[in-house]
Amino acid sequence: MTAEHGWNAVRLTEARQVLALMGVERDEWPPATQTVISHYDALRADRRRSAALDYLAHALPRLEAIAWAARIVSDARPAEPISPRRRHALDVVLRWLEAPSEEHRRAAGQAADAMPRPTPERLLASAVFYSGGSIAPPGQSPVSPPEHVAARYVAGAIDGTCRAAPDPAAAFEGALALGETVAARGLAALER
Repeated sequence: MTAEHGWNAVRLTEARQVLALMGVERDEWPPATQTVISHYDALRADRRRSAALDYLAHALPRLEAIAWAARIVSDARPAEPISPRRRHALDVVLRWLEAPSEEHRRAAGQAADAMPRPTPERLLASAVFYSGGSIAPPGQSPVSPPEHVAARYVAGAIDGTCRAAPDPAAAFEGALALGETVAARGLAALER
């Protein structure tokens, strides 16, 4: 299914590269000949939706992954209105996506820190904070975020949103389908 079209937005070519980012033990890696797409397709064929989601979040470039998660989280229709803190966190993420800046990245980190529970909005704001730039407080020596952290937060935000949906299986399918389109077309897949 996905292999026919290619994933033009994904710079990694081997499944091993993605699995290394995910922290999967080396002895569990597939052969070097297995492509990024073929491993994903195997996860989908086995109906391992959460694993496919996590894998795709790590395969995509950070900006595309965060934009994908932001679309899933913002399009979700919760049964009850979200709290002002959750709304603020989502607004800060959307602002960063419109104009990625250090100021907006730091604001996302502050919005995430202000929330006590790991809601999808908090996880998404954390993904933005860990997407690049120093994670040390301003004025201190720079500290780069670990390469995999933003992707883990992206996967957590989408996973939490899908699990809270009235039909989680359909929500996962929709999220994965959109993620596949982002992998193929990049940010253009998210234009409205």
